[in-house]
Amino acid sequence: MIGLGDSMKRYVAGRILAAGFIGILLGLYVHFDQMRWSQRGRDAFLTYQDHRFDKTIMHPPAQFFAIGASVVLAGIAIGLYELIAAGITHILPPSTAEEL
Repeated sequence: MIGLGDSMKRYVAGRILAAGFIGILLGLYVHFDQMRWSQRGRDAFLTYQDHRFDKTIMHPPAQFFAIGASVVLAGIAIGLYELIAAGITHILPPSTAEEL
């Protein structure tokens, strides 16, 4: 990154590493969830999905509640990302590469 100061390089690197870290955690969650359902079997999975459909699709929550919950969850996700990025940026050592 030509022309960027050391703090900017650390900032960008911290954000990239934070996104990668969160992606890895999400991938692990999905993997273990799939392993759990594969152990329980097809019938248990279909029964759960049938119940979920009846609960959420046929009787959706009030729209203001769904929007409010989405805003809160997005805020939590962005806050968590920012905390992880700041932590990684703080941990990263200063760059020793010379500017070109």
